[in-house]
Amino acid sequence: MKTSTNKISHIDLQKNLSEGEISPVYVFTGNQTYLMDEAVSDLKRIVLGNSTDFNLSLFYGDSASAKEIIDTAKTYPMLSRMRLAIVKNVEKLPDGEFKLMESYPLSPSPFTCLVLIFGAQDNARLNALDKKGVIFVRFDIKDVFEAIHREVKKLGCSITKEAVQSLISLVGDNMQDIHSELQRLVLFTGRGKTIEVEDVEKLIQKAQSEDVFGLINAIAARDKEKAIKALLDLETTDEEPLAILSRIGWRFRLIWRAKELIDKNVSRDAISKELKVSPGALYYIGQQAKSLSYEEIKRIIGILYEGDRMLKTAYIPKSVALTNLILELCG
Repeated sequence: MKTSTNKISHIDLQKNLSEGEISPVYVFTGNQTYLMDEAVSDLKRIVLGNSTDFNLSLFYGDSASAKEIIDTAKTYPMLSRMRLAIVKNVEKLPDGEFKLMESYPLSPSPFTCLVLIFGAQDNARLNALDKKGVIFVRFDIKDVFEAIHREVKKLGCSITKEAVQSLISLVGDNMQDIHSELQRLVLFTGRGKTIEVEDVEKLIQKAQSEDVFGLINAIAARDKEKAIKALLDLETTDEEPLAILSRIGWRFRLIWRAKELIDKNVSRDAISKELKVSPGALYYIGQQAKSLSYEEIKRIIGILYEGDRMLKTAYIPKSVALTNLILELCG
């Protein structure tokens, strides 16, 4: 994508909305769906007020037509000053439909806020939408640190920088998973307290990291028996299959990056800072980085990527699909 001043972060969007700045067209990209949903909720509250049912329209790229979306956007709102139209999975719009959508930002409705959400990166289409008045909002790891502090504040606590790093290194960068753990941490520490790194390790590390590390170790060693046992241990904690997969993927991405930095003889302190993980977590990540080749890590990440897509669309139980995936990773 081209670099321009209409590219902002999730934090910038929140600031703009709090100041009453609403763009006629937003384009949402990135992998932090929790933060996207939070931004959509903010837009509903600010744009629609109490008129949500009348003036909110939701479309999906694989089933809606561009004409339907544009006609809705140009329909005057009922009992409200503005209308909100949301299109999810814009990358799935057929080429002809998307071509028609490209023209809308040139003359957008003054009483509609249109949000185009990309479920996957599509640089060609993103560039085609890069027009005056279109605001691009990226939801990624850069927003997670600020989002964690904000979420903890909402829950009536505060959290140290070291605790945030430890939390992400153990749980991953998916804000949905982090949100669930933060709720548990606040109950554990008590409202009004500061969450320290020791709290994170006491509550999460013993309950999750040992099983996750055990599963990762088994995958790296291609030990199917140990991998299935570790997976069953995780499932007894009522972990969602997608959450398990997300944390495994996050760990292997860290392993890849750690391996690159180790091969460049970067210091441990610098690697810890770069990966934003605690020294304790870095030790285990470093051990895995040394034992795996780039080809092995790439194979695993590729299978995990396909597995994420499969779990979201599979008709068989997710636990069964995840078990099959783990066996494939060990293959």
